[in-house]
Amino acid sequence: MSLSSTNMQEKEMSYTTNGFTIDEVGFIQIALTKVLAAVARGELDLNLIAREELAARGLDKNGVWVGFDQAAKIHYV
Repeated sequence: MSLSSTNMQEKEMSYTTNGFTIDEVGFIQIALTKVLAAVARGELDLNLIAREELAARGLDKNGVWVGFDQAAKIHYV
């Protein structure tokens, strides 16, 4: 295997984490395949689920406590 092939394999197997560590985004590795496939097909909106979860915790888009009512307004849920 050439060096360029090795580099391509490493790139293909890495996540685009935008500054988050693999430990921080590692939860995706235990997600069911059918869930990941639904997300990839656009049938499941992880952004909406994240907003609903933040609202349920009373947090704004930066994870700061704002209370449940305000969080629901911020996240439109």
